[in-house]
Amino acid sequence: MYRYPLISVGWLNHDTPLIEWTQPDATLAAKNLIDLGATAIVFMPIGFATENHETLLDVDHIIEGLQKQRQGVTYRKLPCVNDHPEFLKMAAEWANPQIEALLSESAIAVNPNLVVRDHVHSHEAHGHSHGEHSHGDHGHSHGGHGHNH
Repeated sequence: MYRYPLISVGWLNHDTPLIEWTQPDATLAAKNLIDLGATAIVFMPIGFATENHETLLDVDHIIEGLQKQRQGVTYRKLPCVNDHPEFLKMAAEWANPQIEALLSESAIAVNPNLVVRDHVHSHEAHGHSHGEHSHGDHGHSHGGHGHNH
């Protein structure tokens, strides 16, 4: 704030009563910058990593309101990051070590009684043949046989 006084975070809050939102909201942040002497405001919307339709609409609405109240100022909106290669690379560089750490962990059974045990399923034990028909609905699929039993 002191090193770059004409840069500010502005939160996209909603007009919801009885909720204390993080401040300053984007409108107040822009007004503060204009009061400090800014003649152009560039909005760099950071919302969800994908599908920023609501974020972009919110910024458009803020700009429309500011244009009515603070004329003579240039307003611009940058696109959201979404699938920009640099953003994806940055996200992958953060996520990959987290994923590797999860994959290297040993599974721990919280309740051993709930552990699913592998079992051997034999056609002969049920007296079934390999015909092209169904024998009830136990949900067991035997790959390549084309039937369930």
